[in-house]
Amino acid sequence: MLEKKITITDYGIYVMSVEKLLIFLKENKIKSKKILEVFQKNHDLYLKSLQEGVWIPIVPIESTKYIISKNDDYFVKDWEKQFKYENFNLDISNDTFWVGSFGNLLNLNVEQFTNSTNDNISYQTLDGITLFKSFKFNLEKGKYLVNIIGYKRKNVLEYPEANYGYSFDFEKVEEFNGYKDPREDDKYLFNLSKY
Repeated sequence: MLEKKITITDYGIYVMSVEKLLIFLKENKIKSKKILEVFQKNHDLYLKSLQEGVWIPIVPIESTKYIISKNDDYFVKDWEKQFKYENFNLDISNDTFWVGSFGNLLNLNVEQFTNSTNDNISYQTLDGITLFKSFKFNLEKGKYLVNIIGYKRKNVLEYPEANYGYSFDFEKVEEFNGYKDPREDDKYLFNLSKY
């Protein structure tokens, strides 16, 4: 199985269908590409985005490397499950979703997602090392309740290896019944370094 190691340089990870985000922005007459700023300045719009399954923000977390998996197959050995938070809304519009660093949402470059034939967004350091900012996953179009599972490596490896990881379980549903806000710090602790 190909390891999907993401490098986070910001304070969070998103899970989203880019097409659903674009539809949501158009419906709400939002032209700004500064997605995080839009939701920070308009809390009602942020809550509406959660209710409609536009995205799932996973915050706050450490700026480091994480293994990302669509299911828990990667985390069978050498990892310990630290938490499982259930039933976050996600609406997938075109059979794909992305998991990536919040940095992608500071000033959204739609072409990175829509015109890419790759299943990732990456960049190279001055040393020529490729770092990944986000990964694309395939999943049938529809509404899903998503479980987020956090893992920690049993035996810590030296940097640049990832010692933390997240996997996601998906349950297809006809409609969303309410929503959960992953930013409610009294309910959710996504920062794996705190476990």
